[in-house]
Amino acid sequence: MTRPKGRAPAVGPAGRPGTPRAVGVIHVQSDATSEPAGLAPLPWYVPTPPPWPREDLRLDRPTSARLANLALGGKDHLGPDRTLLDLLQAEDQDWITMAPRARQDLHRVVRRLADDGLDQFVDLGCGLTTGAPGSPLAPIHTSILPIRPTARIAYVDVDPMVMTHARALLHAPVPGQVRHVRADLTAPESLLQELRRHSDVDWQRPIAVVLADVVHELSDPQARGLLTALRLVLPLGSALVLTHRCTGESDREARVAGLFAQAALPWHPRGCDAVDALLDGWQRQAPARGGDTAVARTVVAYGGMK
Repeated sequence: MTRPKGRAPAVGPAGRPGTPRAVGVIHVQSDATSEPAGLAPLPWYVPTPPPWPREDLRLDRPTSARLANLALGGKDHLGPDRTLLDLLQAEDQDWITMAPRARQDLHRVVRRLADDGLDQFVDLGCGLTTGAPGSPLAPIHTSILPIRPTARIAYVDVDPMVMTHARALLHAPVPGQVRHVRADLTAPESLLQELRRHSDVDWQRPIAVVLADVVHELSDPQARGLLTALRLVLPLGSALVLTHRCTGESDREARVAGLFAQAALPWHPRGCDAVDALLDGWQRQAPARGGDTAVARTVVAYGGMK
């Protein structure tokens, strides 16, 4: 049997000829970090970053992003994440049910901010939120762009798996602008530098910063350092949206903390009063539709300089 050079043969079941098989096409770009030579910047062109170091991809133990994705009903998780969530759910029956409620509160808040005129949003610690609009895993731009079609959104995370998913799936139709920035929340100065370098955010105009169910990964000094750095650099009229699981002093909470420690994941539980104490210097506002409960805190605060 002869076939045209360079074309895969038609193959049926068990290798028998007759049934065409699917053919994939892979485009290889020799220089993935720069635009095609001699061309002006193209609106659709997004430079491909260099590959992540292999050691950054944690497949043998849980990660915060995959654990949260699983709790929200996603599919981007592995065996270690499922094992840990089963253990957490055994200790706290509200663990899974609280996560979607917090996301709903978040989307209500960002819609309200967009209605109020804000059109720049920075989602710090965005996680694996790449679901369909209206789902618990929907990214925030699905709630913002219908109200502010020209909004600028930056998704920020340090997890390489998160950023790979974000660059592949989190995009917006023109004239909306979505950018993806890899940065560490525990290093605020570096984070702000990366945002200035790799996003379209205009730092002379109000910005809404989102910290959704991520501050529990920061110690008190780390959280205060991040929030202070943001408050001092954000323009006047900027907003902060923070969601945080509230905990109390109990044997159950100690066991939960032990599970996170065994998984080598950061976990800094706080009661609602402790969450409020982190916001010193911010002007707090009531959340959309009463997002505060005894076990969760949704805070909207305003601040900024100039």
